[in-house]
Amino acid sequence: MSETKRRLRLAAFSLTRRLLQSRRLLPVAGAALVIAALTVLAPACGQSATPAPTSTAAPTIAPMSAPATDPGPSPSATPIPSPAPAPTATASIAPPTPTPAVGGDPANAYFDLDRVLDIEIEIALGDWETLRHQTRTFEDVMAEIEEYGLSRPFANIYTWFSGAVTVDGETYRNVGVRKKGFLGSQSDIKPSLKLRFDKYVDDQALGGAIERMTLNNSIQDASMVNTCLAYQVFAAAGLPSPRCNFATVTVNGTRLGLYVHVEEIKRPFLALHFDSAEGNLYEGTVSDFTADFRGTFEKKTNEGTDDWSDIDAVVAALRDPSDAGLKALAEGVDLDRFLSFWATEVLVGHWDGYSGDRNNFHFYREPDGRFVFIPWGVDDTFHLKDDPNPFDNISDPPPSVLALSAIPNRLYGNAEWRSRYIVRLKALLDTVWKEDELLASVDRMAAIVRQHALPGERASAAEDTGRVQKFILRRRGEILADITPEPPDWPEPQVDEPAAESGTLELGFETTWASNKRASPFEEGAVTRLLLDGSEESPEEMAVIAGHASPQEQAILPGSDKLASIAIFGVEPDGTVSGLTLVLPLSRVVDGARLVIGEDAVAGGVWTIPPGAAGPESFSPLTAGALVLSEAGVVPGTSIVGSFSGSFGSGDSPSGSVEDWEPVELEVRFKAVWGSNQGLSTSAEAEIALLALNGVEQPSDSLVTVAGHASPEEQAILPGAGELASIAIFGVHPDGAVSGLTLVLPLSRLVAGSRLAIGEDTVAGGVWTIPPGAFAPDSFSPFTTGTLALSEAGTEPGSTIVGSFSGSFVGTLTLPKGGGAAAVYPGLVINEVAAKGDPLDWFELYNASAETIALADFVVADDLEDTAKRVSFPSELVALPGEYLLIELDKDGWPGFALGGDEELGIWTADGTLVDEVDWGDGQAGEGESFARVPDAIGEFRTVDSPTPGAMNAAGN
Repeated sequence: MSETKRRLRLAAFSLTRRLLQSRRLLPVAGAALVIAALTVLAPACGQSATPAPTSTAAPTIAPMSAPATDPGPSPSATPIPSPAPAPTATASIAPPTPTPAVGGDPANAYFDLDRVLDIEIEIALGDWETLRHQTRTFEDVMAEIEEYGLSRPFANIYTWFSGAVTVDGETYRNVGVRKKGFLGSQSDIKPSLKLRFDKYVDDQALGGAIERMTLNNSIQDASMVNTCLAYQVFAAAGLPSPRCNFATVTVNGTRLGLYVHVEEIKRPFLALHFDSAEGNLYEGTVSDFTADFRGTFEKKTNEGTDDWSDIDAVVAALRDPSDAGLKALAEGVDLDRFLSFWATEVLVGHWDGYSGDRNNFHFYREPDGRFVFIPWGVDDTFHLKDDPNPFDNISDPPPSVLALSAIPNRLYGNAEWRSRYIVRLKALLDTVWKEDELLASVDRMAAIVRQHALPGERASAAEDTGRVQKFILRRRGEILADITPEPPDWPEPQVDEPAAESGTLELGFETTWASNKRASPFEEGAVTRLLLDGSEESPEEMAVIAGHASPQEQAILPGSDKLASIAIFGVEPDGTVSGLTLVLPLSRVVDGARLVIGEDAVAGGVWTIPPGAAGPESFSPLTAGALVLSEAGVVPGTSIVGSFSGSFGSGDSPSGSVEDWEPVELEVRFKAVWGSNQGLSTSAEAEIALLALNGVEQPSDSLVTVAGHASPEEQAILPGAGELASIAIFGVHPDGAVSGLTLVLPLSRLVAGSRLAIGEDTVAGGVWTIPPGAFAPDSFSPFTTGTLALSEAGTEPGSTIVGSFSGSFVGTLTLPKGGGAAAVYPGLVINEVAAKGDPLDWFELYNASAETIALADFVVADDLEDTAKRVSFPSELVALPGEYLLIELDKDGWPGFALGGDEELGIWTADGTLVDEVDWGDGQAGEGESFARVPDAIGEFRTVDSPTPGAMNAAGN
């Protein structure tokens, strides 16, 4: 098998999320920091020339004992000054004394693991929209590197805004609020946040004790356990470590969910752990003590003093390979404490820390002291990557050591220090790695997550917690096995030799225009089909990007300007990037374009970029083939859907594959009621008269048709088109998945006699599927052609909408087969809850469908997990179309129910399929209040001060 084809196959399986999860671009030696080829993957970076538990708490991990007495001088020829004892065959080296106790610190109460902070933030809507959408893209990073190299820290791109912050009922005004994160942890839905109470008000502090708070969204840790557990282990190893617990965060009334609250490493932290807080504190992000990376260190104290001599001394010591260099290193770094830091990073699997990835760490030097390392960014711990830094070309490192960065690499390469490291690692296994205590801590934290995380996060959190537990149980055994009878060598970088390539390939792809400028190019687009030499491969983990060709890509098609490029690629475990690039004239990026290599202006090739390289090691040009675009355009966000069939290097083009990609024809005739998408009217019965795919009629008895004002998400289908209407036809599968189609058009065109053609008029839409338990589609195939005709229409509540649509799309649409619960409960929702009702607690159901729903077919419970608590509705109870049905919870009629201030409520079909759920916390449904959907049926729950039992929820409430 040729090397490029082997790599393409690997890439199809191995486009790992780690490039998006880690908070940095992977570093390479020299002046460049790249993630993509200068020649063929520059589109990925735009056109830049450079690419709450109970009180019975689990036992905590006890601090470690003081170090053993130094048994004597080091046996090396040139003694290395260090407080650590010299290793012998039977030496027992205990870790250093724990850092000072912090029990008397008034801030302790805010880091109590049993206390889940309730944080409410009120901020101007415009400020919040700006804050949450501030982001750093790969293009931004590459532009910084092109201009500054690695001579300075990456720019701080986030802005402080003023807001009101309430923590456990205690409100502070004019608090600084900003987003945080480098690349992998960025989110505009649940952004990580920093709060600064003294930003605008001098000396303002939470509880008089905390001026700053860090709230991590934990999107890289589904369990939400990693961070606090890892810091516990570091602290138990005698290292200065941030305190950590949990907080629920609400912004402007919208619950963002559970966050991890981490202590800031600032002067108060230093004062707790060191004799003096006046020294130099640094943060490392893609940083190391080498000439290449030294400039990326960020000074966090004494910023006004342009003195970097302490760092430069360490860099100089590491350049000296002699014993004198080790002696100088020990004068600048507390190597005994570094052994514990290094070994603990390995113990907890902190692959994205200093030892494994030159990332996520702080280090501090007291005046006239030596550097002490402080852990940071430990959300991706308790599992090891097989390639902790793929651009260093070290794959499958031994489980007992990480030595990619300069200090551990220098020490592990020295026989004496390697022995010291192994002795320290064994000591930590004996004193810190106590499986029972660690597992108890996991259980304790998992209980908090289970109680306080949003319902949609709980299943994945519970599943991922198993990863942490397995890691803890097997870690001791795999480390001891790895260092017995001798510690392993640290592997040398692997070098792959380029090879000449040829072969054939066939593929189908989809992406959007300008995806090459997105923040996460490795997550863009999808390969829908891939064949290499006629053999079908798995394409799930490949990415596709499209946009204006970079200057380097322009060279693939010389003599042409205004070019577009389409790149399909994947990343292997060792960091090798392999893929295919196609370049064509911008004017040919249109629906129905077909370009043949050798006849039309189109060119490209397959390529491989080894780890750390600035360009491809091989480029095999496409020698024959055809590119077909069934859907295309050059407006940002426009769908690019197409296929390519051809050969590269040499060989014949595959036959017949291009024409295999045919669109799906759809025809539907429907009747709906205006306002039915919000349950505002049921004066007429909706129905599907016909739905056919490729001329074959589909069952439609389980489908629902709704119409009304377009939601914000639907508005995005036709951006900039003003006020829109939507018509949606969908059905619910037995497993809870929802699939259907949506059409969006201007509100002014929703009149009898309207006829709108896709591509000619302002109308758009597509088919989609929402997986079970999800709240948004995981697929959307736009209509490429089609005509919508309305014979009856109007925008008055209750107006009948009658029409038809005939069109095509490239993709699949699987609809429910009919019958079952899917036909009867799409419109049944929990609409309002009063947890402290007077005289009785109550909840309200709303039937947004056009059918009478027999509630005897459903069960209800005030616990989303305990199936034993589910009870049936009374046999005669029904919900009429459009009815707001009030259920009062008297204890005689509803045994086992007692809605509380922090509670949940769910409804299921008799076979256990979840229909709807709601989860509220303390203060969200207090006396005289309710927790209600606004607007009815489809809105998010929020606290309202004027409950409306049995009636429509007021939009202005």
